[in-house]
Amino acid sequence: MFDAEIADDQIQSVTQAITNAFRGPSGPPQLRRLPAMPAINGHAEPEAEVVDEEENELDTVDVTPAAPRQKSPRKAPKAPDIVTIEMNEPLSFADFAKGKDDGSQHKKFMIAAAWLHDHRNTPIVTDGHIYTCFRSIGWSTAINDFGQPLRELKGRKFFTTPERGHYEINHIGLDYVNKKLANGAE
Repeated sequence: MFDAEIADDQIQSVTQAITNAFRGPSGPPQLRRLPAMPAINGHAEPEAEVVDEEENELDTVDVTPAAPRQKSPRKAPKAPDIVTIEMNEPLSFADFAKGKDDGSQHKKFMIAAAWLHDHRNTPIVTDGHIYTCFRSIGWSTAINDFGQPLRELKGRKFFTTPERGHYEINHIGLDYVNKKLANGAE
């Protein structure tokens, strides 16, 4: 410890000078090899160039480019399984869906879930139930992740999930299908 009179605004610079004095001399400059350059116009470049570079302990930066990340090929999405459902008696799914605004995938999912809830005593559905309904009346099933619209509708509070992969349309979703989609309005 020592006693010195130092102005408040100079404490920082004195502290830095003392810290640097205790560090001691820095080692010899390090040599760093750069990667070989490709041949240009048939003339080979030297394999590596030696560069003098002083090491700065806190500001060392690696300038070599990172190797490109290999992307693994995506697996083809697996279509959901067909579920056994009586599609025609007493009210067919085709008749239920007729006249409803089915202009988007989300609306189609809600129509199918509402029909299963109201007319097939199936309040809890999976993507397989919806897939079966789509296939039965010829709606497109070319959806990469067939469960995604169900998850999005759950996020919009039209469905609840009693367990993972199972969805239950709630009264808000049923009202939307039976009132708004029946009129063709959104």
